[in-house]
Amino acid sequence: MSGYKKHCFHLFETYAYCLLNNHFHMLVSVRPQVMQENLILKSSLKNKNLQHPSKHLSNFFSSYTQSLNKQQNRVGSLFQKNFKREVVDSEEYFLRMVTYIHLNPLKHGFTKQFEYYPNSSYQIYLNGCRSFINCKKVIDLFGGLENFIFSHEEEKSKFD
Repeated sequence: MSGYKKHCFHLFETYAYCLLNNHFHMLVSVRPQVMQENLILKSSLKNKNLQHPSKHLSNFFSSYTQSLNKQQNRVGSLFQKNFKREVVDSEEYFLRMVTYIHLNPLKHGFTKQFEYYPNSSYQIYLNGCRSFINCKKVIDLFGGLENFIFSHEEEKSKFD
């Protein structure tokens, strides 16, 4: 997630993520432009010019691909398709997406215990939220950490 923080943190408020072997999910919103401008000046990016969010995502994907290609001595594209975007237009859908993202490793059979999956933001919520994730908004919308955990457990029971 360090590449994401470098290329995208200043643009996006991040609420949830899950990285899997063959795809990933992220729930983000675009920050207000004034905040973007302030954060980009503090970033480690060489180019401090604010660009369209899709350009910053493209730079992140390109950087990640180059890094992985170098690490694994490979060449070529890493991603098969362009990323998809969905508008989250209600609180209910927002909460459903947080839970869906965190349960994705269970859904796809990568683990039997999503709670311990290492490449997800779920553990960040349980461990005090010391991260770039905007835990406060999510926990507030769930009505507290207990309800956050309960909602995930309730949804998990559908996989049993």
